[in-house]
Amino acid sequence: MDSPVDLGAVQALSPLLVSDFAVGEHVDWPLLSRLWGTGFPSDYVAFMSAYGAGGISDAFEVLRPDESFTGDSDGMAAETANARAMWPSASRPVEGFSAPKSPVIAWGVTAGADVVCWLTGNESPDRWPVVVVSRDGFSRWESYECGMVEFLRRVFSGELEACPFSDATLWGTGEQKFVHWREERRLLESGVDPWTGEPDPLAGIGFD
Repeated sequence: MDSPVDLGAVQALSPLLVSDFAVGEHVDWPLLSRLWGTGFPSDYVAFMSAYGAGGISDAFEVLRPDESFTGDSDGMAAETANARAMWPSASRPVEGFSAPKSPVIAWGVTAGADVVCWLTGNESPDRWPVVVVSRDGFSRWESYECGMVEFLRRVFSGELEACPFSDATLWGTGEQKFVHWREERRLLESGVDPWTGEPDPLAGIGFD
């Protein structure tokens, strides 16, 4: 990327990502930086302040930062571990990604089980590109020279060369709906589908 990520990226995204439930996220960023050994991109910090973590159109989840490593199966730490386990190594080379076990940090996951990450090689987090590892694993990595907020905007507006995900629900379809994870959980627990507003047909059904 030629220049650091502009904090105005969130404002540019907002017409395409609407929400009645964007309540923001309280994050202890100094603590998070100590835990992860790095700072985080300014557009991600701004996104957390404006929207928080949560779902997008029942097809994408923006991961909330882990301040305590509780083993949450769908948290940032868990998805980062999944992505790092699939990163190319000397024994598993992938064209375009020759660095062994180069660090990535996950910030999103799709309904198609793709993990969306930052490639953290640059000392400046605002210069980290986005990398998508597909559900097929380390054999399919794609890198995008933009920040996470601009990446989402380009996905929704269809401005990338091709859909970056295994699932095309968000690709080039314009306006999307965001629901904060707490509201998503509250609605599900009350028997309401967060995305339709209708009664959840799976409410009360137990699964073995």
